[in-house]
Amino acid sequence: MLQAQLLAPRELVLAEVPIPEPQAGEVVVRVRVALTCGTDLKTYRRGHAKLPFGPFGHEGAGDVVAIGEGVSRVAIGDPVTWMPTAPCEACDMCLRGRYNLCRNLFDSVVLGTYAEYVRLSARVARVHLFRLEGLDYLQGAFAEPLACVLHAWRVLEPLPGNTVAILGAGVMGYLHLMEARARGCEVTMIARRAERLRLAQELGARTLVAEPSAVSEQYDVVIEATGARIVWETAPNLCLPGGKVLFYSGLAKGETVCLNAEQLHYGERTLLGSFHLTTQDALNALERLRSGVLPVERLVSATRPLSEIVSVYEALDRGEGMKYAIVPG
Repeated sequence: MLQAQLLAPRELVLAEVPIPEPQAGEVVVRVRVALTCGTDLKTYRRGHAKLPFGPFGHEGAGDVVAIGEGVSRVAIGDPVTWMPTAPCEACDMCLRGRYNLCRNLFDSVVLGTYAEYVRLSARVARVHLFRLEGLDYLQGAFAEPLACVLHAWRVLEPLPGNTVAILGAGVMGYLHLMEARARGCEVTMIARRAERLRLAQELGARTLVAEPSAVSEQYDVVIEATGARIVWETAPNLCLPGGKVLFYSGLAKGETVCLNAEQLHYGERTLLGSFHLTTQDALNALERLRSGVLPVERLVSATRPLSEIVSVYEALDRGEGMKYAIVPG
């Protein structure tokens, strides 16, 4: 089969490898759709602190084609999607119920969705493998990024008010926009490129084409969705006293930020981090997708065959397009 492999930063190749066979508890899926994402793009550009080089891609959906001994929750032929990780359920974080912070979360991570087939680890197959049930493959592939966004909104609860600013007009920023509008919030989306904001207006947001540092307005909730240090440092300036700032997009390993202590202390602003997802977030995402209230398909810039995966990431690296659907075959 064909499989995309990231060998080093910006060294992406398409290799021919054996079709995987499942061991006990594992599941092999024929990939129907895989999605590009911001995490994969950052990994493509600089590597990732938690993800090794090698098989590339982690968002997808497809059909079960082989199951290992002991697998009972799915059958051959089932259309499925999955989360790329699953908690160990034994470490101190898991025992506290903080499954998204599992100490061993990446021990059995599933990578390699940019391929014709992918093997799901036993832990993922046991905990985070889901039948699509009423969803097409494209919608199913959105379950993982949407689950991460829904987790972030659970971290934000209770909301201090109704006004929300989203810094950054990438895919995750747009998923935050869709969730905010579904909750009835008044949303302002802020980005430097006007073409990135056209869809935001159609989805009901007010838009500002500006550097975040040039914005003087303040909001109840500010969501940082760029993964840029300067925007992390600017985000609290846009937050009303008593409001909340969510740092959603991570920075490079070891990077630090400088914040105004007087502003945070006397303004009683709450700074929050959000990471990954739980099983409940995944189930909530699937339910939201089935409801049809979040038009996630509008975030797909184009559909490309697996054979074009290298040129797709070269385009993303140049800032062309937002999210691509990769279709093997």
